Amino acid sequence: MLASHSEKEPAEETSQQPAYRVAVFSRCSDPDQFTETLVSVLGLNRIDARIHAAHVPGLLPERLTRERAELAAAAINRLGMSAAGISQSDIPNLDHPMVVHHAACREEGLEVLGLRGAQASLVEWPDLEFVSAGYVPLESAQHSSTESMVVVHSVPHTFDETSEHLALSGLECWFIAKHPQRIYVINHNRMNYDYLGSRKTGSASANFGEFLQDVAHFAEQSFLTPATHAFLSRGPVEDYAFSTAERLKQTTQLQFLLHRVIDSEHLPKHE
Repeated sequence: MLASHSEKEPAEETSQQPAYRVAVFSRCSDPDQFTETLVSVLGLNRIDARIHAAHVPGLLPERLTRERAELAAAAINRLGMSAAGISQSDIPNLDHPMVVHHAACREEGLEVLGLRGAQASLVEWPDLEFVSAGYVPLESAQHSSTESMVVVHSVPHTFDETSEHLALSGLECWFIAKHPQRIYVINHNRMNYDYLGSRKTGSASANFGEFLQDVAHFAEQSFLTPATHAFLSRGPVEDYAFSTAERLKQTTQLQFLLHRVIDSEHLPKHE
């Protein structure tokens, strides 16, 4: 998520030590202080440290030993921010998700179907750990649409209302399941919503809203990101609109990590 221009990457792991990274969960209110902290603790040059300050919240790119990652996180926490050292093995890889085109919400779980309608997999509701949805620009999502126009809505009435004042956007949703970990992504206008039956309409965005409401109903224990909650509650559009599909993916990864460590002794409860 954060670029690095260092010729030498400090505190790299050895072949005997697992790789750790530092996840920063809050914005940087004092870039100078944050920069000096990274220079002091990680040995970064000031250019790289300043770039990192401009791109948090996010994952710092340096691979570190556990000791160095926790040391850096502690130093960042002392600035009044929230950070934690995370094992690389605990960071979900969102680069190769299963792209879902046909799914159905059943009593027993989220059913993922193949092109011919046969069950490809079933995610039981207790195993659906994490849901992250948001609007992304259609150009960034690079998906063709089955609707002539999809526009972000801002008036809290129905899922398919439009606003001429907002850029063309498409709904995208990430699901992370556990036991074992599986990662799925859905683009609202590339989905088959036949399971909705009489609730299905001619609007892919409205159908997606019904689908996500069903997911939230069945998967009561799942962590829904703030953007997902904002969409489902028809909150302000800026609370669930993302500048790019990549930004939604990065936010999904970071909030999944926050969900995993929010009760950890390593993470102070800062807003």
